[in-house]
This record gives sequence, C-alpha cells and structure tokens, in this order.
Amino acid sequence: MNAHHLRAIILKLQDRLSGDDRKRLHFFFGQDVPRRIRDDPSLGGTLSLMECLFDQDKINEENFTFLIHAFEAIQCVDAAKLLREHMRQIQPNEIKQSMRSLAEIMPITIKQLLDDQQDDKYGTQRCEFSLPDSNIYDNNKVVTNSNDADISPTTAIIDNQTTPPLQLKRKQIFSTTLILWICLCLFFVMLIILLGAISRIYIRRELQNNLQLKENILAERKKCNETIQRLNDKLKYGHGVRNIPWIAVDARWSSNGVTVAGGNGKGNATNQLNHPSDLFVDGDQIVVIADFDNHRIIQWKKGDANGQIIAGGNGEGNRLDQLDHPSSVLIDKETDSVIICDRLNRRVVRWSRRSNATTGEILLNKVHCRVLAMDDQKHLYVSDTEKYEVRRYQLGDQSGMLVAGGNGQGNGTNQFQWPTHLFVDRQQNVYVSDNSNHRIMKWNKGAKEGIIVAGDQSEGNTLTQSNYPEGILVDALGTIYVADSWNHRVMRWPQGSKQGTMIVGENDSGAGANRLNSPRGLFFDEHGNLYVVDCYNNRIQRFSIE
Repeated sequence: MNAHHLRAIILKLQDRLSGDDRKRLHFFFGQDVPRRIRDDPSLGGTLSLMECLFDQDKINEENFTFLIHAFEAIQCVDAAKLLREHMRQIQPNEIKQSMRSLAEIMPITIKQLLDDQQDDKYGTQRCEFSLPDSNIYDNNKVVTNSNDADISPTTAIIDNQTTPPLQLKRKQIFSTTLILWICLCLFFVMLIILLGAISRIYIRRELQNNLQLKENILAERKKCNETIQRLNDKLKYGHGVRNIPWIAVDARWSSNGVTVAGGNGKGNATNQLNHPSDLFVDGDQIVVIADFDNHRIIQWKKGDANGQIIAGGNGEGNRLDQLDHPSSVLIDKETDSVIICDRLNRRVVRWSRRSNATTGEILLNKVHCRVLAMDDQKHLYVSDTEKYEVRRYQLGDQSGMLVAGGNGQGNGTNQFQWPTHLFVDRQQNVYVSDNSNHRIMKWNKGAKEGIIVAGDQSEGNTLTQSNYPEGILVDALGTIYVADSWNHRVMRWPQGSKQGTMIVGENDSGAGANRLNSPRGLFFDEHGNLYVVDCYNNRIQRFSIE
C-alpha cells in the first residue's frame, strides 16, 4: 500500500472523529505516547499520535487491529468500521506475502509446483529415455550395446497422448499430493498467524483492562483515604470542635506535668508567655495559645523551644493587625485559620495561620466575649460577661440566637453571675462555667434554664465545691473535667455525681511539675493527654494519661 493511500485512510479517520472522540483517543493512548501528543487533541495532534503508533510498530500499513480496538474502547464505531473494511480490502495482499514467505522456506517444492502448472498449461511433457541400466555408465554420458558401439543418449519431445500411461498417472498423483500438502501447510501457517493475532489482541486487551482496573482501584482508594481523613479531622478537631475522647471512668494521669510552651518566666519573648488564658491543640499536637497580656496568639510545635506568633503581636490596639487582651482561640481546619475572642476590642476576629497573614477580619462586632466554642455544624458559641448569656452564631450572622442565660445577673438556674468557659457536645448541649457562682451549668438544647452538674454553688475547696471554675471538658461518657482555678487543681465529676475527684494539682498554688497556679483553659488530645493553661506560672502543662 503506498503512502498516498495510507494518508487518505488516516484523513478519512479524522473526518469520523469529533473533538470529544479525539480527546478520548488521546486519553486512551496516554501511556503509549509522549505527554505533548497526549495533551494535544487537535487534528495535527491526532496525526502526530498516528505517526507515533507507526513508529512504535503498534500499527502498520497492513494491520490496524490495535487502533481498531482503541476506537471500539472509546465507542467510535464509524472509525473502527472504516479500518475493518480497509483491512478486508488488503487481505489478498497478505496471502501473496504468505506465498512469498513459503517460497523462501521451501524453494524447491514451490518451484516444482510452478513447473507443473506450466506443463499443464501447454499440454506437453519433456521426457528422457535411456537404455537399460546394465548398458549405462554412471555418468550417463556414453551408452554401449553388445557390439561395444558408442551410442549417444536419446531425447525426444512427445505429445501427452504418446506419454506412457503409468508415468503420466504417477505424475498427476504426485502433483495433486503436492498441491494438497502445500494447501495444508498454508492453512496451518494462516491458522498459526490468526491464532497469534487473536492471542495478542486478547492479551493486550486483558492487560489494558487490568491496568484500568488497577487505576480505578487506586483512585477509589485515594478518595476513601481522603474521606476518612476528613471525617477523622472533623471528629477530632474539625471546624474548631474540641476533642471528645473515650476515657475510662477510673483513668489516671501523671501527677507531674511536662511544660510544652512557656515556662521561662513572664515576658513577651517567643519562648515566654504573659498570663495565657486559653488554648487549642490540633491533630499534629501544635498548641495554639491566647497569650492574654501579650496581646497575641502564639503557637508551639511539638518539641520546639520557641513559639511562633500567628496573630497580633503588634502591641495593644484596635487596628486589624492588633489585638487587645485575647481571651480565647479556636482552630478552623477548613480555612486553616484561628478564630479569636478579641476581648477588650469587643469583637471576634479570624486570622489565617499562614505565615504571610498580617491582619485579621472581623466576624462579630460589639460583643463582650469571654470564651468561644464551636459545634460540628460550624455554629460559633460566645459567652458574654456583659449580658450574662451565651449566644450561638452562624458565621456571617451578627445577631445570633440565645442558648443560655439572658435573664440578667444572678444565681437562679436561668441566670449567670459571670459566664466564662464553654463546652458544646455533639447533641448541642452547652456546658458553662458560671465563674462567680462557683458552679458548672448544663443547658440542654432548647432549654429555658440550666441544671447544676458540678459544684454546690458555694465557694470552697472540698470535693463538693469549686472556687471560681474556668476551663471545662466533657468526654464521651459525660464525665466533666473542670479547671478549679482558685483551688489550683483540675477536678473530675462523673455524670450525675454530687462530688468530684482531684486528678491534677493540689489545693494550693505552686510552680513545681505537680503544681498549678490559677489554671484556666483545658484540652484533651486524641490520646486523652490533658493540656492545662497554668496561667500565673505562664506556661502550658501536659499531663500524660497512664
């Protein structure tokens, strides 16, 4: 087949391919051709793809089976039909090629067959007669008779009608047998070629199917892993939700804490804190701290000696690059940012955790916030010490919804004296540290008043009392953990219990590893290790679960 005819076939193929067909074809051969050809589904790009397949000997002038399979796989029926019709037209040429191959393998046999065909055409036979063997020399050059006379060999041309019948019959049988053997050989050769082609197509198709199946499995596995990671992040730390671990009712923590941030005295260096108020720990055990009197948010990576300022740190003020006594902080994993209670600026702001962020954005304004919490629906909860209430906000909403208090200052079950720290469980029940009433209140979702779940509403240091409680945590069993601030201890109150047990600290202040000085915020990591804001020791302590 000449190059002009081959190009005509390829141009006809191009006419049957739409833009989408070319894109699918290039995608199908994505692993067989260079990337520049794969990513160029234009007419010229498709011609380059064909040339590449010719160069790789995946197709040739007489065999387009590989390309036909590709068109069938991308459901381009017209192009596949055109190539099949073309291959049927060139089939006789393939038979001639097979005959040429046989002539190279069996030249004598094929020559004899062709000679017999020539003899049959003219109806004559050339025969050589010789004298009896007893009178013939080995070289057949001289024949002698009984009289020793020289006799030359005799050659005669005779007509078929004069050929001896037995010799003619033998020759006919020999010619017929030879033709049958040649036909049988041709049949087996063609059968082997056909079986080889079919096997090659089948193996290639199976390999491609297996490769595609493997790619699909890997893609699905990647999606599943990403989904699992997102769900884990959401369950652990997603959208600023504090971790709710499963902790045994008789669990114990080390009596000596390990300092993970600060602990180098009061100051504004990056290895110091100044009356920290709250904290949040992400899944990588990065501790983010509201450094109250340094007017900044600072984070400590695990094992680091110094922290990194990620918000504020530009002095006390109300500019968007400043904070004024930040009292609470959350991590919003979805936006990789921190949400901050900018207390004395009476606002809630959000700062990106990325190092190039220099200013924050205001989410809520004119709110005297003390502490923030967030549920798994991304509702933001704010304790307001001026209005003695807790409100729930949808991000972007400035008015919010009252969920606890709002009935003025007091010690009734529908009132607060000084609401500080919050905890929201998965049922959107809200736990509030009613600081100056020395109690922990639980407000069930939709309730008009709360119930006392820790403390007996009197100031003191017995196991039934609290003394200006601050941080709160609630585990999956409903056990409540309270930073009993002025008693310098952390208490555990099992669900429904009338008294607690001390798990960290003592009843008096101190700076030792087993002491606290006015603890504030609390946090559990995914393993159940307890992080405590040791406010007047200007450090963050971690107590490992045993």
